[in-house]
Amino acid sequence: MGDNTLNQVTDTHLSQQHITQHTQVAPSRLAAAGLSASIMLLKRTLKPFEHVQRHSHSWGQVIYASQGVLSVITPAGRYIVPPEQAVWVPPFVDHEVIALGQVQLSSLYLDETRIGGFPPDSTCLSVKPVLQLLLQEANTLVKSEAGLIDPDFKDRVMRLLMVIRDFMVLAPKVALDLPYPRDKKLLRITEALLADPSEQRTLVDWQREVGASARTLARLFKQQTGLSYSQWLQRLRLQVAIQMLSRGESVLTTALSLGYASGSAFGYMFRQLMGVAPSQYLLAQNTLPKIQCPKYSSKQPHIKSHVASQCER
Repeated sequence: MGDNTLNQVTDTHLSQQHITQHTQVAPSRLAAAGLSASIMLLKRTLKPFEHVQRHSHSWGQVIYASQGVLSVITPAGRYIVPPEQAVWVPPFVDHEVIALGQVQLSSLYLDETRIGGFPPDSTCLSVKPVLQLLLQEANTLVKSEAGLIDPDFKDRVMRLLMVIRDFMVLAPKVALDLPYPRDKKLLRITEALLADPSEQRTLVDWQREVGASARTLARLFKQQTGLSYSQWLQRLRLQVAIQMLSRGESVLTTALSLGYASGSAFGYMFRQLMGVAPSQYLLAQNTLPKIQCPKYSSKQPHIKSHVASQCER
């Protein structure tokens, strides 16, 4: 079986986990119609568990949710995206998006002349508060899902979008992706883990079930995902934890659901991967910047490349 077929098997499995409870929706009208400018902003509201069907296009896309948490799936892996992160999807890469709650979606579309500096592969990017504010301001100036802009303000809005694009190129990468393996034996293991992230079996336990030694499985995991088995499982548990915490589950409930013996053990894992404790993460989610800059939210905004500094004055 070739790599492409194996990737499709993994994609299908991950997507089918959601099909029974998710509402399938079509990609945006902008995605279907094509770009009318070299850089455009799409804004769209997704209801809980709406699933934007798999698609691709000839332009690059930065997927960002100013509210709510997204799951973004590509052939290479799955990303769980809270409001302080975004996902870069290069041109011609299949992707699908699942709303894990009520989501306010913003997508920056860039044609081939605007993608210089972005990584060659899909990547999770950190969205700092200043960039969140720029995206928030841009969203107030885009009229509809079709990315329409008042002609009187088009040049100014385009300059703002270019500033956002430049910030995105410089944004640090975040390790929130879950890379897929290709080997059939590993797929059996990862499918079981996806079905039950609290799974406690080690590779020594799995070797009897899949017919390969623990050493071989460990080597394949590292080769095909870049992660050890334990790191892959931790990354999966972190993704599920972000979903649960964003839904309002307590830290202890989340910890026990994921197989941790205590909230402190879970908290240690969370701090190691996210840099903050779960309680601090929840606080940050509830205090994301909601600042409006009156100077630029009027009928005639004077958008400049230093919008953020102007808002603070």
